[in-house]
Amino acid sequence: MTLILLILYFSDVFKFLDLLKLFSGNRTIVLLFLPLLLALFHFLNFTNDFYTDESVDFGFWNGFVDFQNFDSRYFAATLVLVNAILLNRIFNRSNFFDKITFLIAPCYVVFMSFFAVSFTLNGMLFAHFFFILMLQQFFELSQNESQVSIVFNILLFGGLAASFVPPLLMLLPFLLLLIRFMRPLTIRDVLVGLMASTLPFVYLFSIVYLLDSPALKVSFFSSSTSIHGEWFVVVGILSIASIMGFTAFLSQWQKSAIRSKRQFQMLLSLFLLLLFLSLFYVLSFQHIAFFSLLLLPLSLVLPFAFRSDSLGMATSGVFYLLLTFSVIKFFIFS
Repeated sequence: MTLILLILYFSDVFKFLDLLKLFSGNRTIVLLFLPLLLALFHFLNFTNDFYTDESVDFGFWNGFVDFQNFDSRYFAATLVLVNAILLNRIFNRSNFFDKITFLIAPCYVVFMSFFAVSFTLNGMLFAHFFFILMLQQFFELSQNESQVSIVFNILLFGGLAASFVPPLLMLLPFLLLLIRFMRPLTIRDVLVGLMASTLPFVYLFSIVYLLDSPALKVSFFSSSTSIHGEWFVVVGILSIASIMGFTAFLSQWQKSAIRSKRQFQMLLSLFLLLLFLSLFYVLSFQHIAFFSLLLLPLSLVLPFAFRSDSLGMATSGVFYLLLTFSVIKFFIFS
């Protein structure tokens, strides 16, 4: 009962600040609020020792990256901020709305606050970064142009992401199918994509050989980790947000241009691929970090729910509840 009252109280506070209206505008200066929000999350995490048992893993790059604890936290917050801004840039450049919006960035930051990987620099954050760059290339694909260079970039960024999170190697072949949603696929595209996806590993093993580094110790299977009590609530909210976001996008299907329909198919397929991978790891190893990858396509479709006539108020309410819970969870479950 006390938890419910706290959530409702802080939700009213955030509604009073009218954060959604602030970020719905077209003033770039609102992005200055994001570092303050990140600083709040990191301060609460540090003072309450909330996310402290997360092992740092850089995939194939273990041994090449070394940060002190303070620097790791600082760079983790910076990378989350960069990822949020890049995601927002992708949405605005895709011209989904008739004016620019900054709703995507705060949604990503708030959702990421529920993942331990956002508080310490690690391979998963780098995978987010390269996946976002990959998504940007997907949105630049055109049906009527060859654009082999974009196909190369998509698989290159996918390969870089997999070099930091090795299980993502299983998704690389499916990236070619996602390209097929956007434009016809040729043998040349497949060969170029194969070369691009292996390029990061060619450079990596070349560095290992030339520097005479010790053998790489990489595992595709994560060790079991404990799940915080708040995660049962978060999974529920993530599920609701996913349904709202994709339902709102689907409601505009008939009014959308062919290019937007293909982009939606690509985002939905990517979401499902990442969902299957996440479910496998959470059921097998209680490793929930892979769920954070779902935030990439989810953050791009959630703004449609905010602007929906039927779902707008409900989505706003869910966001304020999530924002409230992202703060008070540090005190309740610590």
